[in-house]
Amino acid sequence: MYRYLLLLDTDEEKEFFQKIYIRYKNEMFYAAFAILQNSSDAEDIVHDTFLTLIEKLENMMEESSERNWNYILTIVKHKSYNLYKKKKWEIDQEWDSLSHEEVFGEGMDSRITKIERKEQILKLMKKMRKSYQDVLIMQYYHEMNVMEIAQILGKTPDNVRHISMRAKRKLQGILEEYGFFDY
Repeated sequence: MYRYLLLLDTDEEKEFFQKIYIRYKNEMFYAAFAILQNSSDAEDIVHDTFLTLIEKLENMMEESSERNWNYILTIVKHKSYNLYKKKKWEIDQEWDSLSHEEVFGEGMDSRITKIERKEQILKLMKKMRKSYQDVLIMQYYHEMNVMEIAQILGKTPDNVRHISMRAKRKLQGILEEYGFFDY
């Protein structure tokens, strides 16, 4: 924390920053970790977020603590998702560079089918509300639990459960419409 304080000019800014640091550092870490599933990356996101907050500290001092937390959480989520996408892109690049023998081993056909089906479902999910998409992606692709999702979205766990149920019903209807289920 002391390294950050050296970047601040006034005692008022330093005192305000200390309050934010003490109050939110753990929650910021958990939000980043929930997305990235890597503690080292989550720590990097928290550090990067604090550096960003130092630049915006003057504006934050005029806001309520709830508004500040929403702002901080938004920054953490965006930075985490950006890092996640970057790492996914790097993995995709590695995948592209694999040889034919490395890729097409035993059982590869079933893995490719699963990947293709996942991609099709993701495309169809875009027909749903953004809130539905967010909850389902966090729940099934990032394997987050209801508490983690609620914390990230700033909602109650019950609210997340209800959104999840409605989203699943909606997705099932879309999948049936596009012939994914033969009843």
